Amino acid sequence: MTIEVEIKYSVNNLEDIEFELISKKAQLLEIVIQRDHYYNHPSKDYSQTDEALRIREEGDYFFLTYKGPKIDELSKSRLECNLKIDNFRTMNEILIALGFTYVLVVSKERKSYKIDDIVISLDRIEGLGDFVELELQIETDEELVKARNKLISQAKIFSINTNSQIRESYLELLLKKMDVK
Repeated sequence: MTIEVEIKYSVNNLEDIEFELISKKAQLLEIVIQRDHYYNHPSKDYSQTDEALRIREEGDYFFLTYKGPKIDELSKSRLECNLKIDNFRTMNEILIALGFTYVLVVSKERKSYKIDDIVISLDRIEGLGDFVELELQIETDEELVKARNKLISQAKIFSINTNSQIRESYLELLLKKMDVK
């Protein structure tokens, strides 16, 4: 079981944060365009259960991802399961045939850096703005508080206003902006 410990901040200074990452010799992992296609379950509403199912498009690569409900009140930490798939169209058809409904696509430009075991993603979300996500992967719930505190400490190093932390997903933020219930 992999738990993604994530803290996300809305920011106005993405370029300044990137400059700080580079000056601290952070390792550039990737620069990508991602399109996340979200689906809702046929017999339960993921917006009510705090779960998510998506197909991520990243160039010629596709990943099916399930995210469980958040397990921490101070972060976006949750169980995350990923599966590389070969064909977006076929996976979409399977989900629709099983009764899942297509919700929305979230499009973003992402630059990911790594410092030690922390992945820091600089995200520009179409229709929303700029965000920074800090993530760690852990295996047990017992590691959660230590990992979360490590991410918060790292955010402070990069002059991120820790009062700008948000626990909502990009999907939730876009739906709220569109006033979709």
